Amino acid sequence: PHWKTTLDKRGGPSKQGCESCHGAAGAHIDDPGDPKNIFSFKTASAKEVNERCLECHTAGKDHMNFSRSAHSDNNLSCLSCHSAHHGVENQHLLVKAQPALCYTCHQKVKPQFNMPFHHRVEEGLIQCTDCHNPHGGFIGKQLRSAAARDSVCYTCHADKQGPFVFEHQPIKTEGCVACHSPHGSPNPRLIKTSNLNILCLKCHTASTFSGASGTPDFHNQAAQYQACTICHAAIHGSNFDRHMLK
Repeated sequence: PHWKTTLDKRGGPSKQGCESCHGAAGAHIDDPGDPKNIFSFKTASAKEVNERCLECHTAGKDHMNFSRSAHSDNNLSCLSCHSAHHGVENQHLLVKAQPALCYTCHQKVKPQFNMPFHHRVEEGLIQCTDCHNPHGGFIGKQLRSAAARDSVCYTCHADKQGPFVFEHQPIKTEGCVACHSPHGSPNPRLIKTSNLNILCLKCHTASTFSGASGTPDFHNQAAQYQACTICHAAIHGSNFDRHMLK
C-alpha cells in the first residue's frame, strides 16, 4: 500500500517511494558503506521509528493519541505490530493476525477467552481492536469508550443502552464491568460471581455506603433460593418501575 499510493504526491520526488520513509538517498548512493547516510528502521530507537511513521499517520483519529498510549509508554514501536515490507495481513500490514498478535504481549488475557462463557475472539467473530484502540485513548485499557466504559459494549448490546426512565446507576458510574467480566467468565452472561444474589448484595445491603437501597428483611438471601432477577428482571434499566420489576 505504501508504494501503490506513491505516498505524498505533494512533496515532490523526495517524498515519494522509498525516500519518503528512509530519507534522501543521494549520500547513501555515493557512500553505501556509511549507515548514517540513510534512515534505517532496524537500528533506530522506538521513539525515532514512531516519529517517522507519524509524519504521515496523523490524519486518522486512531493515531492522534499514540504518544500517550500504553504501547508507547512501554517502548513499543509501530514495527512491533506492523511491517511496511513484510506484512502478513493485508489490512494494516500487521506482522501477525489478531488475536495472536495481541497475545504476544497480553498472555494473561488469552486464558480468559477459553472460559466456558466468553466473547468470541478465538472464534474470529470479533477482534481485540473492536473494543480497544491499540494506538491510545483517553481512559484505561485504551477502550473505545466513554468514561463509564459502557459505550463500547452498546456497539453490540444496543438493547441495554436506554435511555431508561429508571436507570440502574452503577451502569452510569462504573459501566458494564461493574457486574460483567468483559473477556470471559465461568458464569453465564459473563457475571463476576457464581451466585447472582452475592453480586447484588455488594451494593444492596444496609451496611454499604453505595447509596443503593437495602434488601428488605422479608427477602431470604440463602443461596438455595431464587435469584434477584426472577422479580427484578429489568436489571439494566426500566421504563415502568423504579425497582426494576418485570
